[in-house]
Amino acid sequence: MSKKGGPRKKKGQHDDELVNLIFSWSLQDVANKDFFSDMVNTIPDMFVGLKNYLDSFRFPLLEEIRAEMSANLVEPNCFKPVEILPLFRMPNGVRKPPLYFGTIDGRHGACSPCIGDIIVLSTGVPLRPSDLASNGTSCCLAQVLKVHTNCRFLIRASKRIDDYASYKFVASLLSYIPYDRIWWCLGYEGAVKRDSALVKFILGNDTMQSTSLLGAPPCSATGGADVLLSGRFGLNDSQAGAILSCVSALQCGGAISKFSLIWGPPGTGKTKTISVLLLEVMRMKCRVLTCAPTNTAVCQVASRLLALRKLHPDVGGCLGNLLLFGNSERMHIDDDLDEIFLDTRLELLSKCLSPKTGWRQRLRSLEVFLGKEISMINKCRARKQDDGTQVLMYSFPRVSFHKISQDVTWCLKTIMSHVSINCILHMNCINIATLNKMLDDFSKLHPVRKQVPKKGKNIDRCMGYSEEIVHSLKGNMSAILDVTRTLMRDLKLPLIRKFFELKEFIIGSASLIFCTVSGSAKLAGEKMDLLLIDEAAQLKECESLIPLQLSGLKHAVLVGDERQLPATVKSKVSDNALLGRSLFERLSLLGHKKHLLNMQYRMHPSISIFPNIRFYDKQILDGPNVTQAGHERGYLSGAKYGPYSFININGREDRGRSKRNMAEVAAILKILRSLKQACISAGLVVSVGVICPYAAQVEAIQGKIGDMKAMRPLVLRVKSVDGFQGSEEDVIILSTVRSNFTGSIGFLSNRRRSNVALTRARHCLWVLGNAATLSSSGSIWGELVHDAVERRCFFEWDDGTSASPAISHGSRLIEPARGGVASAFDICDALGSLQLD
Repeated sequence: MSKKGGPRKKKGQHDDELVNLIFSWSLQDVANKDFFSDMVNTIPDMFVGLKNYLDSFRFPLLEEIRAEMSANLVEPNCFKPVEILPLFRMPNGVRKPPLYFGTIDGRHGACSPCIGDIIVLSTGVPLRPSDLASNGTSCCLAQVLKVHTNCRFLIRASKRIDDYASYKFVASLLSYIPYDRIWWCLGYEGAVKRDSALVKFILGNDTMQSTSLLGAPPCSATGGADVLLSGRFGLNDSQAGAILSCVSALQCGGAISKFSLIWGPPGTGKTKTISVLLLEVMRMKCRVLTCAPTNTAVCQVASRLLALRKLHPDVGGCLGNLLLFGNSERMHIDDDLDEIFLDTRLELLSKCLSPKTGWRQRLRSLEVFLGKEISMINKCRARKQDDGTQVLMYSFPRVSFHKISQDVTWCLKTIMSHVSINCILHMNCINIATLNKMLDDFSKLHPVRKQVPKKGKNIDRCMGYSEEIVHSLKGNMSAILDVTRTLMRDLKLPLIRKFFELKEFIIGSASLIFCTVSGSAKLAGEKMDLLLIDEAAQLKECESLIPLQLSGLKHAVLVGDERQLPATVKSKVSDNALLGRSLFERLSLLGHKKHLLNMQYRMHPSISIFPNIRFYDKQILDGPNVTQAGHERGYLSGAKYGPYSFININGREDRGRSKRNMAEVAAILKILRSLKQACISAGLVVSVGVICPYAAQVEAIQGKIGDMKAMRPLVLRVKSVDGFQGSEEDVIILSTVRSNFTGSIGFLSNRRRSNVALTRARHCLWVLGNAATLSSSGSIWGELVHDAVERRCFFEWDDGTSASPAISHGSRLIEPARGGVASAFDICDALGSLQLD
C-alpha cells in the first residue's frame, strides 16, 4: 500500500489509525531511509492555524517511527527474536483483521513482548536481522493487544494468517503506545473539541509580545510571598522570584501570559524550586499536573516534595491530595513514594470503600457492638462479695472489642492518608481523629476486676467490676457511640464495587498529580488548573501537546535547560526537520522571557568556570557552599587529581560504529583502583561516575570491572552521557575516547551533550582524552584543552612507570609562559609536541 494512503479513520476508532498506517508498510519500507524523505518538511516557527500546526508534526513523526523500527530491525543488540509455539486464532466471528494467540516457548526463559508493542513474526531467524527486509523470508507485522501471562499474548495481525504453524519466531520492533498518544493529540477534530487555551497561545501572534512575568505587577498579594522572602525554605533571590512570578501568573488567570519558563542550568536547585512552587500552589487550592519525560525524573520531583512537606507540615497539605502513577517496575517505588502511588492506593482503598468491608460496615460493626454492651450494662445485676464489696455481673469482651477497634482505626487512618480532605470535609476529619483517639484511650483502660464465684454455665460472664468502673465504661462507650453515629451520618464517601470506578474516584479527587508526559494521556477528561513540566527541554514539542490539551488549564510552567540534552530523535531526516525541538525552545526563540536560576550549588568553582563561560555567558554564580574551603576534596595526592584536570593520553580509538579506546580504559581502571585504596584507608564512601560518549567504551569498562559492588567503598556508575542527565557524583571521570590524525570526533562535538558531561561532578572532574585530536576538531573540546593549558590543569598520563596514579610527580604539566596567561603560540607549541602512538 502506498505510504500516502492507509485506511481512513472510522468514528470512534482513532486508536487504529496509526497502527493501520504502520501495517501498510513492508519491512523493505521500514528499512528504506528515503521512504518519507520527500514528505517531511521542516517544522516552521509560525503557523496559519491549528490544522497547519498539528499537521506539521505528522510526517516527521511517522519518519521517526520508521527509523526506530529500522534501528531495532538492523541492530543485533536490539533484534532479539524468541521462539514461539504455533499460533491459534481467537474465535471472533467475522472480525477483521483477525486476532491470534501467541505463546512463547519458555524453555529458554524468554518472556512475551510488552502490551502495545509492534512486533514482527517470522518463519525463521536470518543470519543478519536486516536480511528480513531483503531475502524474502516470510514475515508479518502485528500489534500486541494483551499479555495474559509471561508466555501468552494476544495479537492483531496485519494480514490474515492461514498457516498457523508457519511463524516460529517473534521480535519487538517498536514501543507503540507513546507514539499513539502523540498521534492522538495531532488529530485536528479532537483538538478543536478540546479547545486548549495554551495551544491557542502557542499559535497566537502575542507570544512575541508576551510580557516578562518578572516585570509584571502581581494581580493580588500572594499569600506565600512573606514566607518565601523570609527565607523559610532557604531560597536565593532567583528561586524566590521564579516562584512568585509563577504564582502571580496563575492568579492572573493567564492575563499576562499562558506560560512561565524557568531556566535551570546544572546544580541551580530547580527541583527544590519546583517543590516549593508546588507547595505554594497547593495552598491556593489549585489542581496541578506535574510531568517529566521519564519515570525517574517524575519520582525525583515527587520525592523532593514529600521530603519538603515533612519539614513543613503546616504548609504541606493533605497527603491524600497527592497522587503518583506510572509503571511500578520502572519507577522503583520506595517507602515514601508508596504512600502516594496509585497502585498502592487502589489496593488499600478497595478495602476501605467496599460496600462489604469498607468504612460504613466497620463503623456499623462498632455501633452494634457498643449498643449491645451498653444494653448489657443496663441489665446487669449487683452482687455482694464476701468482703462486703458490691460488684456488677458484667465483663467487658476485650478480644472482640480489640479486633473491631483495630479494623475501624486502620480503615479511618487509611482514609485520612489516602483520600483528599476535600472529599472527607474538615468536620469529619476532626471526628475521625476524635474517634481514633477515643478508641486508643479506651483500649488502654485496665480496670481492677474481682473474681466472682462461678455459678451457672455462663463462664464468659463470670467477671465483675465495681459499679463506679462499670458506669465509667458505659460513659466512654456512649461517647464513642455518639461519634460513630455522627460519622455514619455525615461522612459521604462513596462505596465502590468496580475497580475502574475506584480508580476514577482516586484520580478525580487528587489535587496534585505526578506522572510522565506520555502517561498524562490517561487523564483525558480530568480538569486541571496548572501544568508543570520538568525537563521540558528534553521533550519533542509534539510530546508536550499530550498534557497541554487537558481540560481547564489556565497556565503552564516549563522548567528546563535548552543548552543540555535535547529530545532523542533517531531519524536524521526528522532531526533536520526540527522534530526534536522542544516547546521550551520554541517559546524562547519567539522571545518569551525565561527566568534564570543563577546560582549553582553543585560544582567546585574550578569545575564550573569553563561551562559557565562557554555555555552560560558568565551568568551563573557559585553558591556559598561550593566556594568554602570544605567543598574541595583531596581524594588522591598530586595536582593531577585536584578539582579539575585534563589528562592527555596517547591511545588509539578502535574502528567501528561505536568507538572505544583501550588506553583510556586502562587509565580509568588504574585511577579507580587507586581511588578505592585511598578511600579504604581514609574510611570514606565516595560516589564516582565514569562517563563515556560511546556505548562500546561503556561496555569495555564495565567488562573490565565486572561486579560494580567489588569496587566498594566506591559507589560506581559507568554510563553514557545521556545516562547521567540529571545526576551528580562526587567524582566524575570523563573518557572522550576519540584519538585520530584527522581531528574527527563525530557526535562528541555536540555542545549540549558536552555541557551535560562537564557539569555532573561535585568535587572532582578528571577529563581523559587525546589533546591533539580534540584541539584540531574545531569544537568545544578544543576550547577545553586550551582552557586547561591556560589554567595549568593540563597533565600527561603516566602509562605505568610510576607505582600508582595517586603519585603525580611523573606527570608533565603543560604550563603557560611566564608572566601569567599563555599565548596562542605557547599553547599551539605545547599541543604540537603531543604525538599519537
